[in-house]
Amino acid sequence: MDGEREVAGLLCSEVLASLSDYLDGELAAEARAAIEAHLAGCDRCARFGGGMSGALAALREALVDGSVADDLDAPQLFARLRARLDDETARRR
Repeated sequence: MDGEREVAGLLCSEVLASLSDYLDGELAAEARAAIEAHLAGCDRCARFGGGMSGALAALREALVDGSVADDLDAPQLFARLRARLDDETARRR
């Protein structure tokens, strides 16, 4: 990863590898605390994590209110998620 740093004992790549589990609340307390410490000291990971969090929240909302079509195929869904993540990331800069 370009510009990777070690913050609070974790490399950016380690945080990003666990970010989905972190956002889903699936990590043990110790792992969650380590990621939170890294995010507190790494603005790049914090921005990316914030964008990803926003995109996941939008997806969850769309799934709950039924605005995501049942027949939407995976490439279309991925493209929409990528666009939303890019928008969230750009907005937070």
